[in-house]
Amino acid sequence: MYGYTFYEIVMIFLFWGITGWLIEVIDMKIEAGELQNRGFLHMPICPLYGIGMLFMCMIFREGRSAYAVLFAFGIIVGSLVEYLTGWLLEKLFHTKWWDYSHMRFQVKGRVCLRNSILFGFGAILTIGFIQPAVEQTLYRIPPSVGTIVVDAAVVILVIDTIVSVIRALQYRGECDGENLFVVFKSHR
Repeated sequence: MYGYTFYEIVMIFLFWGITGWLIEVIDMKIEAGELQNRGFLHMPICPLYGIGMLFMCMIFREGRSAYAVLFAFGIIVGSLVEYLTGWLLEKLFHTKWWDYSHMRFQVKGRVCLRNSILFGFGAILTIGFIQPAVEQTLYRIPPSVGTIVVDAAVVILVIDTIVSVIRALQYRGECDGENLFVVFKSHR
């Protein structure tokens, strides 16, 4: 599938999903002054990062040194994935997992210029430099070990997704009229 096997897709998704979760936790510790599990899931993983980076990896598997293109696509893909995910979470669960409405140059609190630019630079750094090392490391993992990791991860992700959807549906009951329930504190 787009140059990757199912095994590689899951492993890349896991790596970037966990990395994204760490980035979010560190960012919120700096910005809001507290540790927060920033993901939709209970596990320490942000599917938003896993999906966005996997998409970028598939597109740029061969063109990793075109930095201007990576920057532009990072802005576009990152912002689009973040906006659509925010919109979908709001529509399905009447809940906001993030809110940038207090920031300048934002769109409906779902995306903001600061993050979009960071997505652009992040695409250059991750796709241009880090992802090749990630793939080389993937190829060094013995297939028997990697298969166990992938199988276990898929089962755990499915269970966690079901539990997390149930929890998110419960948030709907905590809404105040037409106002969306905000799960996490915003940046300062």
